[in-house]
Amino acid sequence: RVTAVQVEPHSSETIAINVTPPNNIEAGTYTIPIRAVNNATSAEAELEVDITGTYKLELGTVQGPLSTKITAGGERVIDLKITNTGTADIQDIDISSINPSNWEVTFEPANIDHLAAGESANVQATLKADKASIAGDYVINISADAAEASSDAVFRVTVETSMLWGWIGVLIIAAVIGGIYFLIRKYGRR
Repeated sequence: RVTAVQVEPHSSETIAINVTPPNNIEAGTYTIPIRAVNNATSAEAELEVDITGTYKLELGTVQGPLSTKITAGGERVIDLKITNTGTADIQDIDISSINPSNWEVTFEPANIDHLAAGESANVQATLKADKASIAGDYVINISADAAEASSDAVFRVTVETSMLWGWIGVLIIAAVIGGIYFLIRKYGRR
């Protein structure tokens, strides 16, 4: 804030004006009055400031946790939530992912045309694990990208072995024990 400037007759002085809007101000055009006053005269001018707003996206899940479980070759649906936490609308948001090898991730919808400030949109992500996936933890990077802003989320997916293979293993063990029992009964003490 300038309180006084000495200006010689028939000359001029340059004053820099910094304008800092509040964080939660709405986008729009604002007028800022400027006055220069001394004992004999005064001058006024109006500056016009165009606030475009802030752009910010937040990507997460509806339930909260960024992890899930899936069986090898299986599918899992994750409900994503994309929130515009800025003060300006965001257009044309693309949802994409970086997947482990031979995995498929599809989104419904894969594009959001318009997301108003303060609003959210739900997107369903369908994960399909590779049939040859080894049990363990995998990482999927999901991102929501627009020209104005972007947001990324890292999802941890735990691949579990199918219960079918567990039951097949139990049946094989039972068949081997049954075969040994049969052989002992038939040829027992000879």
